[in-house]
Amino acid sequence: IDGECIYAVDETGFQAGEGRTERVIGAAGTYHQHQQRSGGRENMTVIVTICADGTAGPPAVIFKGKAYHIGYAKKGWTTGEIGRLWIEGFDNDTRDKANGRTRLLLVDGHNSHYTRDFLEYAREAGIVILCYPSHTTHVYQGLDVVIFSPLKRYWSQERDAYEREHGAIISKENFLAVYSAAHARAMTPSNIQMAFQKTGVWPYNPDIISKKAMAPAKETSRRAHIPVPPPTPVR
Repeated sequence: IDGECIYAVDETGFQAGEGRTERVIGAAGTYHQHQQRSGGRENMTVIVTICADGTAGPPAVIFKGKAYHIGYAKKGWTTGEIGRLWIEGFDNDTRDKANGRTRLLLVDGHNSHYTRDFLEYAREAGIVILCYPSHTTHVYQGLDVVIFSPLKRYWSQERDAYEREHGAIISKENFLAVYSAAHARAMTPSNIQMAFQKTGVWPYNPDIISKKAMAPAKETSRRAHIPVPPPTPVR
């Protein structure tokens, strides 16, 4: 399968009050002005798609809600129905580029990728679904390995800049405008290509991931230690 037909997809969540901790070093005894955040914990999920040729597909955003706009979920994350709508959109976005060639879509084990509707649609559209092995996405999933870290960092920067400039918190009404700036900064061709290179997907290199990286965790001790020896009956 050609590199320009190899895709990876994953989702990540954002919260209005979420951000990376930053520290600023200054002179002792000076006044510190702390930026206040909304503290909101409502989850907004973004489904991100990247291609081995260095391009990114349009992100799909899921808001928590009960009314239908483009797509919604009662709890704010991907469901089987949204997964089925998503793969149809993915097919429409990539069909012309594929021009009849087989497309490969790398996914994790989320159940929204394995509904009957999802898999049947993929098969009829000529899309091969390949799942990462369980508990390996931290090594094999290029979005986790390369993309999401700068995306979260840029999101924090764009969110803070928006709140300082507008004096308003992040909500459903302005989330897309703020997120889109972070998305554009993170989805550079070099970042995307590195996501596939570092995981050995494209160019294909099965030696990139060492056996040591996939070895099971080892216990440092096989015995429990009690600070004070208990009385004989307990022992």
